[in-house]
Amino acid sequence: MTDTVLRVIGTPATLTPELRARAAADLPFGIQFEVLDGLDCQRRGVMAPESFDVYDQWFHSLDLLWTAASIRPIDTTRLARWDEVTIAGTRPGANGRQPGSWPGSLLYAQSDRSLAATPQPGAAPQISMLPTTYNVDSFVWTPDMSALRRAEEAESWAWLLDGRWHGRAALAADPAASVVELALAARAAGLVDIADPGDLTIEEIDALFAVLMPLRRSGHFTRFWATSDDAVRLMTPQGSGGGPVISALWSPAYYAMRAMGRDLHYAVPGEGYRGWHSGLCLSAALSGERLEMAYAWLNWWLDGVPGAIMARQGYYMSVVQPLRDTLTPAEWAFWYAGEPACEDLAGSDGQIVVRRGERREGGSYQDRVARIAVWSTIMPEHNYLIRRWREFLGD
Repeated sequence: MTDTVLRVIGTPATLTPELRARAAADLPFGIQFEVLDGLDCQRRGVMAPESFDVYDQWFHSLDLLWTAASIRPIDTTRLARWDEVTIAGTRPGANGRQPGSWPGSLLYAQSDRSLAATPQPGAAPQISMLPTTYNVDSFVWTPDMSALRRAEEAESWAWLLDGRWHGRAALAADPAASVVELALAARAAGLVDIADPGDLTIEEIDALFAVLMPLRRSGHFTRFWATSDDAVRLMTPQGSGGGPVISALWSPAYYAMRAMGRDLHYAVPGEGYRGWHSGLCLSAALSGERLEMAYAWLNWWLDGVPGAIMARQGYYMSVVQPLRDTLTPAEWAFWYAGEPACEDLAGSDGQIVVRRGERREGGSYQDRVARIAVWSTIMPEHNYLIRRWREFLGD
């Protein structure tokens, strides 16, 4: 047993208490976890690579981390299940490719330090990030909306901007998620002409915020949440006015509230979902014993147990077979195959989150991923977009 400790930073989305406890039990070395919100995790990843060994977050963070040279390439010959790893979504060049940062386009490290969708010829592949979990996100709405919603009205991202629920709408604080969702909403509502919601021009950014700023000033949005735990607190009714009736929401928060008995509808927007993909990076400062431990951590993530923990909060995993062998048949049928639950199902914390007979919104994982409208992304006009986003949050 070594006295050296592996230092892992990430967000509550993947570094859950259940996953951290299981890792401590399974791996023969100590692990120091630092759980941060998404934007703080990105800042640490870019600015202080010497402060961590493994970075656990979103693929679109690579636009920042790789450019800053704060992470090192991963040698795929040291990944026992590399041949089984798949990336969600449609490859570039295929018909119907989704806008935004498709994770595969940033996967392979090249000799000139660029990233590409294919390996460097003539050598064992080196990658920027090991793909792990992925999912599709939308928004939830509560029964309180029913009095104002037409029975035949299809679910749409435009609802986020709809004045019928003025003062009771909420968003994530992360612009990589919220801006693409708001771009989808504004386009669906016919308020802004946007060609690609994953790659806004400066003119499109200005047009979008010309719509958003008056809504913010008038109190249309109640609050911006940073983590799933924040979202759960925000969506819990307080006082006679209650909480939000519509909110962008991530899967763990939705199932946490289902375990609390909350009646929520997770939307299948007609425009499609926002997709995201997570993975693991190695710090550029990593070497020696900690480097060996880091590869052990990466391989542990692909062995089924972490994927099962993630599946029980609604996430998918890049390596399927060991996960299918780890989940029960009932769990696989609900979470992946999109079939009605044949029994009550527990979340990763043991609380019942799915009742017998319920079916996952959107169907199977193939059906849901096929409906991705845009990937979370760091846009080319990122710096300008962030200035406008901060103005929006602080106005």
